[in-house]
Amino acid sequence: MLVAKARLGTSFLLCLGLLLCLAPAPACSKTQEQAGKAGATASSAPRQTYSTRGKVRSIGEKKDNVTIAHENIPGYMSAMSMMFDVENSDLLKDIKVDDQVAFTFSDRGEGKLVIEAISKAK
Repeated sequence: MLVAKARLGTSFLLCLGLLLCLAPAPACSKTQEQAGKAGATASSAPRQTYSTRGKVRSIGEKKDNVTIAHENIPGYMSAMSMMFDVENSDLLKDIKVDDQVAFTFSDRGEGKLVIEAISKAK
């Protein structure tokens, strides 16, 4: 009789433990799914905008990108040459290779840096 009660108690504890382990699983997956959706929308909007100066090294044939040797951007990145996307080619209509420029770009995540404004530096 004592053995039967011990087996019943052990079975009960195992079932209870199993239920407790499984019960949060749907809630976790739902939370992760919602976080994933929130991350998807957040990455499509500009995360942060920065302004700096630099020298134009090249302009893409379709004027959809520009490579600029830019100054140090404190708290973001060191001075370097890099390519930036340009969604509006009209921004580059007065810009030529070797121009000194002042520009603002947004970091949209996943390495996508997009020029928001650009002009010849004064």
